[in-house]
Amino acid sequence: MEVKRESKRLIKTNVADGSKEVALSPSDLVVPRVHVEIIYAFEAPVPSDASQMLEDALATTLLDYEEWAGRMSKDSDGRPVIALNGQGAAWIDAEANVPLRDLMPFPPGYQLLELVPPNRGAEELLLVQVTKFSCGGITLGIARHHQVADGESSSQFMDAWTWAVKKKGAVSDEKLPPPPPSPLHDRSLLMASDPPQPTFEHAEYKKPAPPNPEQQQQQQAEHPPLAIKKLHFGPELLKKIKSEAMKDLQDGAWFTTFESLTAHLWRCITRARGLAGGTDTRALVATNGRPRLKTRKLPANYFGNVIFHACSQASVDDLTGRPLSYAAGLVQTAIRRVDEEYILSALDFTALQLQHPVPVARGHRTVLSPNLSVTSWAGLPLYKTDFGWGTPLFVGPPLIPFEGLLMLLPSYTQDGAIDASVGLFAPDMERLESFAFQV
Repeated sequence: MEVKRESKRLIKTNVADGSKEVALSPSDLVVPRVHVEIIYAFEAPVPSDASQMLEDALATTLLDYEEWAGRMSKDSDGRPVIALNGQGAAWIDAEANVPLRDLMPFPPGYQLLELVPPNRGAEELLLVQVTKFSCGGITLGIARHHQVADGESSSQFMDAWTWAVKKKGAVSDEKLPPPPPSPLHDRSLLMASDPPQPTFEHAEYKKPAPPNPEQQQQQQAEHPPLAIKKLHFGPELLKKIKSEAMKDLQDGAWFTTFESLTAHLWRCITRARGLAGGTDTRALVATNGRPRLKTRKLPANYFGNVIFHACSQASVDDLTGRPLSYAAGLVQTAIRRVDEEYILSALDFTALQLQHPVPVARGHRTVLSPNLSVTSWAGLPLYKTDFGWGTPLFVGPPLIPFEGLLMLLPSYTQDGAIDASVGLFAPDMERLESFAFQV
């Protein structure tokens, strides 16, 4: 596939007062300062002027979602903020010389990076690339700064954008749904206490212990090449995994499909890595804090990051030698621990830690082994994204950028299946593929 990009241009917004700012909360600042990349693929027929329709509607949507047209900055006290200065989101038009179906099922890899706008070091908080294919289909590649919004808030933005396209004529007025609510430009509900007083240890946010001499030697050794794969778990296989996880449970106890699959993949990946039995391994699971906040309840239009992490830990021997129910129990216990009390403590803990931030994974040289970082988009309405010409053929990230990152995604089959995209060293990936589907 050859992709030709046109020059980048900016979609700016007229700002009456360029001094407006949105202060970032600890839950914004604890996520990596990187752009999250996602591709939406739409089959023909797509309007010939779809790119212009999308661009015009985005300009309208940015008037409400001002953060995306702003820039990262600091206030007069040196605290991180988003300056709502209207400097603009980036836009790129591109063309590909192949039909869209040639890319199915869109296996993650470096080729797909051609479909998202280059964003390393970009000052723009939102970058968009529309690529037209020889068949008439298009992809919408988006790179959005993680500290601006998480997946749920980004989905709210996408709802507003799709509505704006429909409003501009993609659908008739009688079929136009009510407009989505405007975002809340205030993150004070997730600010830390003054002074911060965490009540939990929060192993998930602590700096890792210094490596011992053997681990240091392994880290300095040349690693095998990174392999990136998407593993497909159909509905029947997911039922088998869940049934296996619950086989040893007492009456009334249960695991979710997410807990069961996460535990299964944590065990399989640990086994594939060939780690020493006494090694401790952790699974760090990103959880949505919104439904867990009961007294400090967030309004539905809260815009920002409300992601908190559940941390499970076990020795390699225990994790791989004991039944799947053991691993699933660890995952479930860690997730259930993330209640309102824990979240408020995490805000205070991270506020203290931000004076000496924990390094975060940012590139292909990052290695998380023996640990695993788990992010799920399986609950996001990705396949309901409709600008007026139908829902996507595919939605997902172009790449898994480093070793030890696992992303669970709704499958393009849209039948309840989950695709697990993961990055591992090539020999480990080969072993993983040989038994990941065995239950």
